[in-house]
Amino acid sequence: MKVQPLATGRVESLCMDGSPVDSILFLLDGPYREQHYGFTRKLSGHDGGYIRTSSLTKGSTVFNWRTWTGLSTEEIKEVESKIGVGIPQGCLLENITLSGIPDFSRLAPTTRLVFPVKDCGNGKQAILAVWEENSPCKGVGEPLERYHGIAGLKTRFIAEARHKRGVMGLVLAVGRVEVGDTVLVYPPLQ
Repeated sequence: MKVQPLATGRVESLCMDGSPVDSILFLLDGPYREQHYGFTRKLSGHDGGYIRTSSLTKGSTVFNWRTWTGLSTEEIKEVESKIGVGIPQGCLLENITLSGIPDFSRLAPTTRLVFPVKDCGNGKQAILAVWEENSPCKGVGEPLERYHGIAGLKTRFIAEARHKRGVMGLVLAVGRVEVGDTVLVYPPLQ
């Protein structure tokens, strides 16, 4: 029996380290040469739940399940409406912004985002897996506050972006993703 996609979306924008790009080569360690790229990473304050439920401490080396981050165009528009200002592309350090995927920030772990086949030398078809929801934090709220010069915007953003800050995940298959690509969203395997 063929598995049907949950949704079909579109790549609206791509960013590397906050700067817009036309395409990203997703390697198994993440977007090539991007700040979150790597097989491992250090736990940070953003990882409180992992720290509180183990003997791990801030700075411990762990597997990098946060090699990419994604946003929903529709959800970000809702947040912009509530905080009263625009959120510039790249300001939230997202790698990919997609449209057409309902409840994007609440996609279940291991949901797969499957992109078109492309022969790009290092792979053929990018497939990204969702690890978990990306919670809003001061790390992206502060640059937004500085950009607009509005005191307290960071706090308003954190409150209003809850369950609308997108997802983070890991790369299942190597490939290139381009602005305008179609993405098929498949449910977790059972």
